[in-house]
Amino acid sequence: MNHPAEKTQHPPKTRKRLLLAYPNMRWQKEDSVTLWNLDPTALCLLAAMVKDIVDVKILDAQFYDLDREAFKQQIREYQPDFVGLSLLTSEYEEALYCAARLTKEVNADIPVIAGGVHVTVMPDHVMESCSSIDYCVIGEGEYVLRELLLYLQGEGAFPEIGLAFRGEGIVVQKQGMVEDLSKLPWPDYDLVDYAAYIQKPQRSFSSNQPPAYPYARMVTTRGCPFGCTFCQVETIAGRRVRTRDPVDVVKELVFLKERYGIRSVVFDEDNLLMGENDYARRLFRAMIECKLGLKWIASAFALFLITDELLDLMKDSGCVGINAAIESGNARVLKEIVNKPIKNLTAIPDIIAKVQAKGIYCIANFIIGFPGESWDEIRETIAFAEQCGADYVKIYAAVPLYKTKLYYLAKSKGLLLCQDSIPKVDWRYGQITSDEWTAKDISILRVYEWDRINFAPHKIKRLLEVSGATEEELKLTRKNTRDNLMF
Repeated sequence: MNHPAEKTQHPPKTRKRLLLAYPNMRWQKEDSVTLWNLDPTALCLLAAMVKDIVDVKILDAQFYDLDREAFKQQIREYQPDFVGLSLLTSEYEEALYCAARLTKEVNADIPVIAGGVHVTVMPDHVMESCSSIDYCVIGEGEYVLRELLLYLQGEGAFPEIGLAFRGEGIVVQKQGMVEDLSKLPWPDYDLVDYAAYIQKPQRSFSSNQPPAYPYARMVTTRGCPFGCTFCQVETIAGRRVRTRDPVDVVKELVFLKERYGIRSVVFDEDNLLMGENDYARRLFRAMIECKLGLKWIASAFALFLITDELLDLMKDSGCVGINAAIESGNARVLKEIVNKPIKNLTAIPDIIAKVQAKGIYCIANFIIGFPGESWDEIRETIAFAEQCGADYVKIYAAVPLYKTKLYYLAKSKGLLLCQDSIPKVDWRYGQITSDEWTAKDISILRVYEWDRINFAPHKIKRLLEVSGATEEELKLTRKNTRDNLMF
């Protein structure tokens, strides 16, 4: 893999320069369970929005595993006028702050702009935690970033929405939102070594592995109408599901196939089946009509919305796998605590069987340890997960993500293990307690039941097919998961 510095030659500086970067999350911690390489297309899309007003360079410290000094050296060489940093999860917030501080160590006058999920959910906390960050982009930043860069160059007014900044105290504006996704340009893939990203998985073992390499990851919708209590999507992207033009999506996939030779697609959607104007059906038909010939999987899917017609279209358009969010095996927990609109749990195994009969694998997600959930209800979810027939089962501890209904519910009942106003995010451990069980109970149960259900001898062959992992990688993942049970 080429170091990014080795392929960069810059013309004499004329226009202002923007550096868009992912920090290296390993600066905070090395964790095989929660670390993965990020898709570069989010930065490529931001670059496409502003490349007519600034020169843009993309620096992915995570993908290239840059240390702090190498990151600073890239900044010294490029001499950016602005630096934009993006971070997905609050679990690695210190990596974001580290990148901002490193930027200011090179040149204290560079405006540092931060965005991403963590920043969107808690912009005031970010500004309070890191004085090296000058602006937070809240929500969807394509237009906000453009307006801000124009302002900083003296060519436009200061944005009225989508920013947090220091004024008289910390000012937090209304969140930015892109109403029409079809007006956005395609990502500028030429700004990264895209071929390097699409030849390797995001991490060594994941249930959402691409079905064939090289592959593309795409987000074609934003938002989810369900508002499940544990989920941040409602805060990040709203409850209206906005979509791209499915014909344009297919045109982009054709381009990626012809330009980079992609053989499969991972749709990283929050809710592919809930798009406006029958979006999923139109997308699948467009893929079929143009004879796209790409295998695809969906990283999130509302299993209970599948119809026979949709299932046929999925199969014919190249679907080989779906990742279905079921969440609980208890009807009361689904309705009263999770707010998941699954009306008939007993129908789920039959739907999974229908999906599998089409040659499409099904992964099922479950969460245990909700506030107000009894130990017997937790055990019922485990039993349902084992019996539902999914090819692979993921079991999570309920994590009280900031600004979710789950966070406020657990906090109001005094059930958060950490009583800080903003508890640290850690996906491996239970962080909620009750009179019937402890957070430690949830952490241990999650790991050992996940292991027991998925790695029975008769399931290994199918799991190898679904995950694309080797037997050694599976063994290492199991061991690392057990070893990480530290308290």
